Amino acid sequence: MTPPAPAAPRRPVLLLLSGSRRVVDKALGLGLDVVHLQAPTMSDASLDPLCLRSVRTDLLDVPGVVATARALHEEFGFAGVCSNHEPACAASEAVALDLGLTAPGTGVAALLRDKARTHEVLDKSPSLRSPWARLNGPEDALRVAGAAGWPLILKPVDGSASLGVLKVDGPEGLDDAWQRVRDTLRNGHRYHEVLPVTGYLVEPFAAGEEFSVETFSRGGAHEVRAVVRKLVGGAFVETGHLVPADLDAGRRRAVVDRVTAFLDHVGLCEGPAHTEVIVGETGVHLVESHARTGGDEIPALLTLVTGRDMEADMLAHACGLPLPPPVRPLGAAAVKRYLLADRAGRVAAVDGTAEAAALPGVHSVRVWTGPGDTVRPATASWERLGEIVAVGPDTGAAAAAAERACRAITLRMEEQ
Repeated sequence: MTPPAPAAPRRPVLLLLSGSRRVVDKALGLGLDVVHLQAPTMSDASLDPLCLRSVRTDLLDVPGVVATARALHEEFGFAGVCSNHEPACAASEAVALDLGLTAPGTGVAALLRDKARTHEVLDKSPSLRSPWARLNGPEDALRVAGAAGWPLILKPVDGSASLGVLKVDGPEGLDDAWQRVRDTLRNGHRYHEVLPVTGYLVEPFAAGEEFSVETFSRGGAHEVRAVVRKLVGGAFVETGHLVPADLDAGRRRAVVDRVTAFLDHVGLCEGPAHTEVIVGETGVHLVESHARTGGDEIPALLTLVTGRDMEADMLAHACGLPLPPPVRPLGAAAVKRYLLADRAGRVAAVDGTAEAAALPGVHSVRVWTGPGDTVRPATASWERLGEIVAVGPDTGAAAAAAERACRAITLRMEEQ
């Protein structure tokens, strides 16, 4: 008898929490099989055939996710677990710790998810602490203003996508701001089931330029992949990103030193982190950090410039695989600009997208709105209407190409 052919080697299995099609495809491309946990209200049935198993579960119920993962681990024997979606990061880390897999740290993802708890940890470091208070009423804001002055920032302790961030210039604006805080806490926004706002904090407003620092850590050593300049609109919604940030060497070193000291202090040891700072006359102010890759598809901008894929590295590292080799960069700089409505109304047409995409230096144009859609000036990231990505030999050239493309696109509104 002819002996049976040897079985094909089993592919490592990744437990992925709340992954997009892009991330699932990257996992499969690395030679991983995927078991997928999705929130019922944000699930994508088209991903189910790509995965060994797809389970709908409440990703904010961390003990429940851990119990589900234990049962699935008995069947599949996971090589790793990860997520780059904010609502799932705490559960992903908890599962990794429970199963003895690679985790960002010991509870660091959950810590960073709660900005008030993060402040409490930073209070223990004289060099990293800054004034703040939990916001339970206007009197808390008045107390911080009495110690640190006006203006103030009021923001959710567990918010995302710039939702509910308010600047208060003086005591005369506090009553209105407090009412808006109470409105936000009612969680009437479109993603309230996976991104609920449970509380607020208050801190002094830090004037300056905004940046994010994209890092990848292994064994507690932090590799800075890029410092990214953030463009921010009037409602604190991000309107663009520039890679690399046009910082001089001294200011870049100050930013990097402060962020790596912060990561050390909170105990982030493995995988990606996205840390936001403001650089002004008083130095580098820490805004917030997350144990995941940056949102707004910042990893794709980094790949255009560095050739390294932060998402693929995250997946490989979580499963104990070597990091994939870099690809050839497309430019020395990349810029993303978002399309925004300047007034509320109903869209009649979006003109000029093909012309914008054909301009020199433009890498991609995507528009998410069309005739009949109701739009308004953005108060959260999900109210942006499209994006333009441009590349160039330096940040200035890439930014100029993105600006030309923005000017080429016209959002026409229906007449009232």
